[in-house]
Amino acid sequence: MKRKWSGNVKKLVSLSAAACLAAGMLAGCGGGSSDKEAANGSGAAADAGSAESGSEESGSQGGGSITYWTNMDSSRIAPTTDNYANILCYQEMAKNTGVNVEFIHPPIGQEADAFSLLMASGEYPDIIYYDWGNKVAGGPDKAIEDGVILRLNEIIEEKCPNLRAFLDEHPEVEAAMTTDNGNIYCFPNLYPYYTDEPKIVCIRGNQIRKDWLDELGLEEPETIDEWHQVLTAFKEKGTNDEGEEIVPMVSRKLSTRSSMIRTFANAWDGLDYDFYVQDGTVKFGPVEPDFKEYLQTMSQWYAEGLIAPEFATYGDKEHDALITSSKAGAWHSGLGAGMGVYISALGNDDSKVGGVKFPVVNKGDTPKFNNASNFPFIGIGVAITSSCKDIDAACKWLDYHYSEEGDMLLNWGVEGVSYELDEEGNPHFTDQVLNDPDGLSVDVAIGKYAMVAQMEAYKQSDEVYAVRMWKWPAQQEASSKWDATDFNDRYPLTVSMTPDEGAEFAAIMSDIETYRDENAIRYILGTESFDNYDKFVETIKSMNIDRAIQIKQAAYDRLQERIKAVEK
Repeated sequence: MKRKWSGNVKKLVSLSAAACLAAGMLAGCGGGSSDKEAANGSGAAADAGSAESGSEESGSQGGGSITYWTNMDSSRIAPTTDNYANILCYQEMAKNTGVNVEFIHPPIGQEADAFSLLMASGEYPDIIYYDWGNKVAGGPDKAIEDGVILRLNEIIEEKCPNLRAFLDEHPEVEAAMTTDNGNIYCFPNLYPYYTDEPKIVCIRGNQIRKDWLDELGLEEPETIDEWHQVLTAFKEKGTNDEGEEIVPMVSRKLSTRSSMIRTFANAWDGLDYDFYVQDGTVKFGPVEPDFKEYLQTMSQWYAEGLIAPEFATYGDKEHDALITSSKAGAWHSGLGAGMGVYISALGNDDSKVGGVKFPVVNKGDTPKFNNASNFPFIGIGVAITSSCKDIDAACKWLDYHYSEEGDMLLNWGVEGVSYELDEEGNPHFTDQVLNDPDGLSVDVAIGKYAMVAQMEAYKQSDEVYAVRMWKWPAQQEASSKWDATDFNDRYPLTVSMTPDEGAEFAAIMSDIETYRDENAIRYILGTESFDNYDKFVETIKSMNIDRAIQIKQAAYDRLQERIKAVEK
């Protein structure tokens, strides 16, 4: 695997840090009861247990109550409950900490709108889980400055011994969590990439109907030309076993980062549909020379019927329907909730689906992929709001998440129920989870006992990751192929901009992203002539893209300085 960090977690984290600003937080929204209902959650809130006893790991023995606004996981938690309070780990945490938590969930699919309404109301719950680093206008510093959330540096120092100990052990993670103004703004959701050798480095990638390759006597494609040959062969195959027409390649719409068409840009030596970094220099793909050839290639494939006709409108539902109905030949998706679901839908036969390497233009080149989210911290976590009535209770409960006891509960559930320890003290999920009596998948079954949704402030377990995502041998094989990739051209997901930079950047990119998406679709569909391509680039440049690049470069450079400071 080509990784500059070569297993050194500090260098991996040096690609990430604290806040890239995009969506609006304080946008004005209308009032009314329906707005409040959307902001506060569509269902009744529920309490996670009652305060009975305290835990030695969680500090003082006192109780307390807090309100907690957080997303509901639609695929792994919602199938079994409508409130996190019903998950066994949270009931145990209430007993162990003495803190009673009322969970508030926004309607599924309306989380961003509900968050905007919540912010506009000025009435906040005690703590909020959100992507504070990337989806808040002005960034977390602005949220602190505006009195929405609290600066946590001193609070963590004084009241959170477990999190403080973790950050002392991993100063590079603390650097990633800290903004340019020196603020820590949330209790972090930590992915297991702070370990030296994570079991899984890349959790999503390109997938293909392996059985169709075997049937047609084809090798797995590696280059763009080989991909064209394979997709053409799928097209010529014509129909699946049910006599239904095959769609050689299905992709989500271009505005989605998981769009397969979008990720194909990386084949041109790390070119990206968005911002990326090469040798420390920030670039914007659509104004780079190779972007024209990339679009021309996708346009050719579309004209030849190799790409789903309606790809420009596809979300997850439409995308997945073509795969699970055995009509799609190739796609881009996740390892667990994607590939695992597709294998099950196709008759629990993992010989039908396989992962393939990310494409390259030239045979023998190392594949590049810029959409891997394999940073320990990506700006997501739980913030304490200015409305919090009991900061001690909030800290006691949240800090418990980073204790050994809380870590086991959130990742594994309850010993003797969802997991057992072997003779060496290693946890293993019980048959109750691995072979759920109601036939639930492992992901959904874990969700009855532990925080499989990952929407929480805690340290995600590498071991649980592997159990969830390697149910089938084909999934583990896909991991090895996707991990053999150069991820170094990614622009860090969590880079800290100043409030002024964030506001200026958002204003510039709002129009550019719309223009880029609309025109890229036209070029691929063939409704816009490539004779006009120079005008496309010139227009983006006239929309002040150079200033946007300058802002991204400055933020990136400051991040590198923060990382270097903790590596000394």
